[in-house]
Amino acid sequence: MKNDYEVLRMRHERNKGKTQEQAADRAGMSVRTARKYERLAKLPSQLKQPRTHRTRPNPFDADWPWVVAQLACDPALQAKTLFAELVQQYPGRYQPNQLRTLQRHIATWRAQHGPAKECF
Repeated sequence: MKNDYEVLRMRHERNKGKTQEQAADRAGMSVRTARKYERLAKLPSQLKQPRTHRTRPNPFDADWPWVVAQLACDPALQAKTLFAELVQQYPGRYQPNQLRTLQRHIATWRAQHGPAKECF
């Protein structure tokens, strides 16, 4: 996929009066790609749609109710502590690289259901 800069460069060359082939060559893309972006009249960043589905199953689905219960009891718990407890309870189920996933899930949960932030 081309980036916005390349498409803008191709448009700039076309505005200077270059042919489609010349503009595409100057922007480092094929003529077919240049034709596509001219026809669409949009930048690549405008074409990208956000994902509405998960790309892989959530590894914490089975234990998420336990995590939520722990957070409800003590909202100050860190994800690292909860992850260590999960690894201890279920050896072999979780890998060390899944800690970041749990941190993201907990951050989302705190934003939606956690205690309110203190305002100064």
